[in-house]
Amino acid sequence: MTLVKTAIKYAILFLGLLTWSSSATAQFASGSSAPVNISADDVSYQGGKSILTGGVDIRQGDVRVLADQMTVFTETAGSLGQGDISRIIAVGNFYYLTPDQSVRGEKGVYTRSDDTFVVTGDVIMKQADGSIITGDKLFYNLGTQNAQVIGSCKGRKCGSKGRVNILIKNAQNVAKTNS
Repeated sequence: MTLVKTAIKYAILFLGLLTWSSSATAQFASGSSAPVNISADDVSYQGGKSILTGGVDIRQGDVRVLADQMTVFTETAGSLGQGDISRIIAVGNFYYLTPDQSVRGEKGVYTRSDDTFVVTGDVIMKQADGSIITGDKLFYNLGTQNAQVIGSCKGRKCGSKGRVNILIKNAQNVAKTNS
């Protein structure tokens, strides 16, 4: 009987994950009402958090979030209903991909209250035009699309190691590489 109750609990959890509303899923595609598709090797539920492990791949519209593991925290234990997600921690090979940009790091933390991602660990942010920004930490607001990248070393004595590095591609460079 315990196995049946556990199976029912996971089925309800998955149905909740698959029916996140647009306000709860703003972390993926801001303002989107597109369905959320989630793929992972395993999921476990522990009170107010769900832990997805093994090649986690979440898609909503044309936005994709990847990580080795994601922990989804909810405000109400046992619920992933409308607006209930408070924080998501994605660890290991974190990617946030949109048609206009891609962000990579070792860890990404989404906080719903301020609609932000903080990405740490060898951060690389690529724009559609080929421009690249690297650093140690990225603060990114999904609503305003404002970003701040921080390095761990200050001053020219560091060289490029540990500093923010920016490669700006202009329209002429992009046209030449596409020829």
